Amino acid sequence: MNPPPVSSSARLRESLLRLLWQQWSALGVAGQVSPNTRSIVDPEALLLVSTVFARHDARLFDEIFDWLLRNGEWVNALRLVRIQAEHHLGDETVLAAVADHLSEDTSHLKWRTLIKIKPPGEPPVPLFPHLPLPNRTDSKFAHWGWLRPPLESRSLSSAPRTNHPASFLIKLRALFGRQSRAEIIAWLVTHEAGHPAQIARETGYFRGSVQNVLNELELSGHVQASRAGREKLFVSRRDQWRFLLTWGEAQEFPRWIPWAGVFALIRGVHDLIESPGFDGYSSDLQAMELMRVMKPIVDQIAVEGLHLPLAEILAEDMKPGPIVDRLESLITELA
Repeated sequence: MNPPPVSSSARLRESLLRLLWQQWSALGVAGQVSPNTRSIVDPEALLLVSTVFARHDARLFDEIFDWLLRNGEWVNALRLVRIQAEHHLGDETVLAAVADHLSEDTSHLKWRTLIKIKPPGEPPVPLFPHLPLPNRTDSKFAHWGWLRPPLESRSLSSAPRTNHPASFLIKLRALFGRQSRAEIIAWLVTHEAGHPAQIARETGYFRGSVQNVLNELELSGHVQASRAGREKLFVSRRDQWRFLLTWGEAQEFPRWIPWAGVFALIRGVHDLIESPGFDGYSSDLQAMELMRVMKPIVDQIAVEGLHLPLAEILAEDMKPGPIVDRLESLITELA
């Protein structure tokens, strides 16, 4: 018998929280680092999805803030805004509260660019729904509509673990800067060849800026280009970039995963299953609603080059239990 919808959403949430711990730990959050991770962490997509799901793990939430205090310069605020707008990922008010705290430090003034919305007019609600109301509250979070104890840093985070494949993007930002060049090189060495439009779509940058960087990389001699109709195909020979591999014995480039789309898919299913009245729908109506939420995101992930059997997610029994089973398997496969 399939588990009830609430149980399914809780199971999906716990699976995602394990992945969030794994990815943040690879970046330097105090926690155990999985030696088996072979996928590149996307720091901006990870932060956005954490503003929603880390609310269900207060320790993780506060360790993320601790990491941002020490390492926030490695997050690209402009790319974060673009991913948020494109994928509707994250909670703007939670992000604004975090940015409000971070921007108190003059070294983190860029975070003020994330405070562009108006505070909610409703009374604040608990940030951590599984915890009792705090005796004392954080004034900045209350301003943005959330009740939580005063935010304090334990200073346990380390610098990004760039000898770990999951931190490959941070490594490249340290080498080539925190703009689009790092993502473009990461994409090229994990795919070997691509068109500017495809690379722009999958890295979260505008096509014009991506085209300019690719032209400069071609001039370096380490990226080659050839004509394919009206568009250039840019090719990176992996053997010329193997000096970037600095982990373990399995010296292979990690996988590029379109995490923003994957996280949007998981959140869409989670929120639908938890929505009021969903458990009272007929099986047919539940299947229709799940298809409505999932199909556009699955199609977009396929366009972004995730060559996994995502179509199977939509091809079988469209009920909450089986859908969560497939998403949990997907999380395990991508981790």
